[in-house]
Amino acid sequence: MASLTVVSFSTGRVTGRADLLSAFFWLVVLFAALAGLGYGFVREVESHTMTTLRMAAPPTAIALGKLLFNWMFLLLLELVAVPLYLILMAPPAPHWGPFLAVLGLASVGLAAAATLVAAIIAQSRMKGALFAAISLPIVLPVLAAAVSGTRAQWEGASVLADVGVLAAYAAAIMAASLLLYDHLWGD
Repeated sequence: MASLTVVSFSTGRVTGRADLLSAFFWLVVLFAALAGLGYGFVREVESHTMTTLRMAAPPTAIALGKLLFNWMFLLLLELVAVPLYLILMAPPAPHWGPFLAVLGLASVGLAAAATLVAAIIAQSRMKGALFAAISLPIVLPVLAAAVSGTRAQWEGASVLADVGVLAAYAAAIMAASLLLYDHLWGD
């Protein structure tokens, strides 16, 4: 929530600029999310429970559990961030259906991308820097579609194209992730 505070104090209320408001919103969500999403598999490596976890469940089940945890984390984060953002930044009133569709699908995409990157970097030495470096290009399509969809709903335009991009990207990253988890956990 520090990013929300910085954005709101530095910019004040930006009225009539749905483009800036939507970009600021997703920057706030991204920075808040990156603080917690990258450590899903790192905990098992650091606490030396990865071997036990590998024996207890197949890699796909573990990855789906981590994905579900990351998605729930994002939903809880957004339950706090969205009302605070609406209060502090005073954007136009959201069109709740399109807004929630964009928010939900972008959250799935962010969670899937973060889970995949966390699995890739779990056993590396420089986890934090590596997570940021690898995840940014992977989450960029999600952020671009989320900013565009958020802007469109604040302007009263259709979000169908952005929702389609978010759904397709989330499905693609989840499919790629499920194919890769067996190999990532095979080491």
